[in-house]
Amino acid sequence: MIKNRKRFVFIVAAVFALVVFAAFLLDRCTTRSDEPSGSPGGTFHKILPDEMLIKGCLFDSGFIREDVHSAGKEITVYTSKTLSPQEIKVVFAPLEAVADIEVTAPMHARISFDGSSWDIVFQRWIKRIARLAIIVDDMGLSMGPAKQLADLDADLTFSVMPLRAHTKDVAEYLYEKGKEVMLHLPMEGNGKDPGPGALYHTMNRDKILEVTRNNIMNVPHVSGVNNHMGSVATADYTLMRIVCEELKRSGLFFIDSLTTHRSVCRKAAEDTGLPFNARDVFLDNEQDEAYIKGQLDKLITISMKHSQAIGICHPHPATIAVLAREIPKMKDLGIEIVRVSAFVND
Repeated sequence: MIKNRKRFVFIVAAVFALVVFAAFLLDRCTTRSDEPSGSPGGTFHKILPDEMLIKGCLFDSGFIREDVHSAGKEITVYTSKTLSPQEIKVVFAPLEAVADIEVTAPMHARISFDGSSWDIVFQRWIKRIARLAIIVDDMGLSMGPAKQLADLDADLTFSVMPLRAHTKDVAEYLYEKGKEVMLHLPMEGNGKDPGPGALYHTMNRDKILEVTRNNIMNVPHVSGVNNHMGSVATADYTLMRIVCEELKRSGLFFIDSLTTHRSVCRKAAEDTGLPFNARDVFLDNEQDEAYIKGQLDKLITISMKHSQAIGICHPHPATIAVLAREIPKMKDLGIEIVRVSAFVND
């Protein structure tokens, strides 16, 4: 009796499952009958944004994320080769059921969905002689690293911290060796002590000017400035505008070390007419030679694509070892290391 009851319950459950599955299939068939014939992307287009669909096609075709850039309704795709109209159409073939795809010019496509059109521009980047700048931060703590780095056969730029034991000696030494010297201006960061001569967001205008001027005077032969730490200070527009006004008055330039994504330094520099640029790659966040070499390769790649790149590093033993080993190889490849002012005065 018990066995028969169990068999009955099992049969009822199985029949119920079949009914539910049949209803699901019927619903799917009804939904698909409203879509154009052969429209595998129709349902997804109702869910996914147009930009995501376009980028999905690009990524599926082998383009990498760092080579795909969006601005409004235009997507620029950097590529190492020239694409034919047919090759472009193949890239976006999965969208044919939900969008009109038109190759409007060489390396230029327009994709039109219901209510929106996107311009896709394929831009060829050609491997060329790379021009890059490498700033060595945190100089002025001792003379040893300054002598080691100055002996390297490269036009490195050196950013010297103010009010340190060897600030003036290091700056004078590097200047006499023909190197570009910058002020590594301490600024309020994420809670760590930025050291003497630091700027804080709680300072009033007069104090900001006093500290900035004293730091400039403390480091001989400076041509420009970049921030030491500063994740709080560089996000404060009022503070940075005052700093930029003073740097412009002093005939200097500013390189944003980009220690925070909230930085307002570019806007402050633009609003005051201060020569400006920003760091592209930190080379030695990890004290590992393989890691540093990988970051240096990233810097070279950016320079080849965009004709300039700025890296920042520090006088650590591992960093010095990698630079000493890689600089001759870079020269053999025709890669030019220039002082960072070349990228703010152009």
